[in-house]
Amino acid sequence: MIASQELQQYWEQGYVVLPDCLDASVLDEVESRLDYYDADHHERLLGVGKEGISRANEIAFTANLAGKDRVLAEFVGSDPFVELATRILGPNVQLYWDQAVYKRPETAQDFPWHQDTGYVPTDPAHYLTCWIPLVDATIDNGCIWVIPGSHRQGMVTHQPTALGLQCYFGPDRGVPVPVSRGSVIAFSSLLFHRSGPNVSSQMRKAYVVQFSVEHAKHALTGEEFHNGPVIARGGRRVLSSPPHDDATTNSQGDEG
Repeated sequence: MIASQELQQYWEQGYVVLPDCLDASVLDEVESRLDYYDADHHERLLGVGKEGISRANEIAFTANLAGKDRVLAEFVGSDPFVELATRILGPNVQLYWDQAVYKRPETAQDFPWHQDTGYVPTDPAHYLTCWIPLVDATIDNGCIWVIPGSHRQGMVTHQPTALGLQCYFGPDRGVPVPVSRGSVIAFSSLLFHRSGPNVSSQMRKAYVVQFSVEHAKHALTGEEFHNGPVIARGGRRVLSSPPHDDATTNSQGDEG
């Protein structure tokens, strides 16, 4: 999934685009599941307006889905991600976090510059984020932007804003990273990144899957994370038991 020169770019620039590395039929099934969970989450958001950094009719972050869905659990623990994560993190890897991020049409605001570790400080500070577009991500519909090399600054202070935590307020606009469905953007949890507004008429859909070394801890409390299963040990894929999956019947029923 990742060649030597791409791995070098990851360490030097903090990110790399891996083109056309995921199977379309697998993504179809993943997208169907994520659509179901997003619709359910957005229905709740319509009642409250805002929930954390999710905002009704604008952007929804729907987290911890692989822990309750067989298809998603198999996807995040599949061979392509095992290969990628072990090449970057070492032989023992666990799922750290996963979330659907759906940015709705005509969402006029950026999601601000941040590091993923800015939301929850981790030990070690570096983990791997895989940003997986479920539709082509373009400048018009809100693709991510990065500041190459910013990961080398380490963990920096974040300030709260109305839209989310922000780590950079300077003049550098960064570099857009448009990416096609079937590709993956792999980047360091320390990389400064943001997403632009969705000024298109279509939903921008992404699945964000993050991996850490096994036994990663909360940097402030020392508590070990148990957000997701181990996907690799000794460099080999670990086959975990699939979660109890009530969403399969519900999702298929809703889709007719």
